[in-house]
Amino acid sequence: MRLLRPDSGFTLIEIIAVIVILAIVLTPFSILVVNVMRQNIYSQALATATSLTEEEMERVTNLRFSAVTNEAAVSFSVPFSVYTHQVIVDYVNANALNTPVAGPTDYKRVQIRVNSSISGTITLTTLVANDW
Repeated sequence: MRLLRPDSGFTLIEIIAVIVILAIVLTPFSILVVNVMRQNIYSQALATATSLTEEEMERVTNLRFSAVTNEAAVSFSVPFSVYTHQVIVDYVNANALNTPVAGPTDYKRVQIRVNSSISGTITLTTLVANDW
């Protein structure tokens, strides 16, 4: 009499079942990983844009009152060349700081805008006074 020994290994159906189960389990996990990576990229771009906006504001506010003028949108240097910055300056009166006026006054409202395709536009606004 011959002894029957069980076959070792997996059948094709068992392998296919494992692959289907893994696909069902790993698909949501992979979507989660992609979304987390996308959010991290956005957060990093937003933090970089905010930092660049603050640095640009510091540069402009350290200028003499007469040198604070409009600047067209230009790109930062490498490695931040995907970001552009623009300076928008309006004269304002002391009693209406958010309303631009035509003539020269002792106050300028300065807006710094930093833009990138990832983070969008970050705007920082301040007031500069003529200190004579």
